[in-house]
Amino acid sequence: MPSDQRLHPLSFLFSVGKELRGFALPAILVLFTADRAGWDWQVWTLPLAVPYTIVAVARCVSFRYRYEANEMVIRTGLVFRNERHIPYSRIQNLDAAQNVLHRLFGVVEVRVETGGGEEPEATMRVLPAAAFEEMRRRVFADRGRAEAPADSAASPAPGRTLLHLPTRELMLCGLIENRGFVVVAAAFGLVWELGLLDGFVDEMFGERVSGRGVVRQLLKALFGRGGLPVDRIALTLAAFAGLLLLTRLISMAWAPVRLHGFRLTPEGEDLRTELGLLTRITATIPRRRIQTLTILEGPLHRLFGRASVRVETAGAGAGDEDGAAQREWLAPIVRRDDLPDLLRETLPEADLAAVAWQPAHPRAFGRELRGSMLVAVAVSLPFVALLKWWDLALLAALLVWAFVSARLYVACFGWAVTEGAVLFRSGWLWREVSVARFAKIQAVSVHESPFDRRTAMARVRVDTAGAGISSHRVDIPYLPRETALGLYDLLATQAARTAFRW
Repeated sequence: MPSDQRLHPLSFLFSVGKELRGFALPAILVLFTADRAGWDWQVWTLPLAVPYTIVAVARCVSFRYRYEANEMVIRTGLVFRNERHIPYSRIQNLDAAQNVLHRLFGVVEVRVETGGGEEPEATMRVLPAAAFEEMRRRVFADRGRAEAPADSAASPAPGRTLLHLPTRELMLCGLIENRGFVVVAAAFGLVWELGLLDGFVDEMFGERVSGRGVVRQLLKALFGRGGLPVDRIALTLAAFAGLLLLTRLISMAWAPVRLHGFRLTPEGEDLRTELGLLTRITATIPRRRIQTLTILEGPLHRLFGRASVRVETAGAGAGDEDGAAQREWLAPIVRRDDLPDLLRETLPEADLAAVAWQPAHPRAFGRELRGSMLVAVAVSLPFVALLKWWDLALLAALLVWAFVSARLYVACFGWAVTEGAVLFRSGWLWREVSVARFAKIQAVSVHESPFDRRTAMARVRVDTAGAGISSHRVDIPYLPRETALGLYDLLATQAARTAFRW
């Protein structure tokens, strides 16, 4: 009988550090603000970290795992024992994360994920690097032979890189993503809590001295009780533009750290991504278990000739973890000219060059325009009493925007069916194209709202296992009813004919 294996001897240190890290920021805020607010009960809540530390140590001491012929067995718990048997064929991903301390001690944090549940099946904090490689070898040893008949598409040739992002591309990715807003928002919250913005708030909003705030002066001008504070408005706009520039610069600086050395390589039937400077993440994308692939092109993507590619796999709901979040991005950024080759290597069903896109119903523009106009009127109504005649200019601008938006939305709309997948594209400012494979379809449905029935339209919705709340689903509106019913029959037949595999 195979012997049980333990975690690394230093696992309890990393587990304790993980638990204490959640108390670090609250503790700092309490210590900095306690002198102002008084040393009351908040300070004495910090020792509550002690029970979490004891629990973390107990988890490490009780954790055991072993390899059987066809499954991995994981045992946890001191008082309440828990034993889980995880077949190798059900393990979808083995993700690894290494921060600076991990690399210093030669260890790695491993997450074992299957196709079900919102959380990983097991989190091993931490294993020796050699033990992780052994785990990958045992789990994925027979995957290629076991799943070869499931898909006729050829696998990417091993030993080469499908995508590598140099520093210049990473900085461009940061410029497009603009994740600097997250950093700025966190810094703003800390500065606000420490009371360092009180003087600025008094100046802008006139909290202490009546009439000094630029917002208050602007409202008075709109009501005809004073002139426009042009200098203050110009200063505010300049400060806002500076803030936008600052967030872009922060995002450009952070992206090379977060995505440093991004590399997408084939490994048997799977794809492997490696990225990160401070925290090195190794994630697995099971190519045959990709549920949906989405291509995103925003305004800046098109300006620089780039795109982003995202995939969803079953069990990707553990998105709070770094590995799962990073696995969703097959390509954070890729040149538009290189996109067809990348798709051909990873998901042949997404060959956009061979797709014959079908348009929406001829009356789709009218439906979309009426909805946009109602939104424009609803937005302008609250300003009727405030802006007076300026409200007419606002309403006119919103109506023009509604017309242009509806026209462009219908022009960019499209759907298509290939030999192995259904495709849907939508959006004109932020364009998205999603590909759902027949073999991964779990449900197909037809929906008709009262407006659909009035105009003889319907929509077809396709559900897959990996779809999240914010996913760009294959949800095709504005179809002629006969077309929608025909598409429903086709997709349902193809899904039933194809054996579903995780």
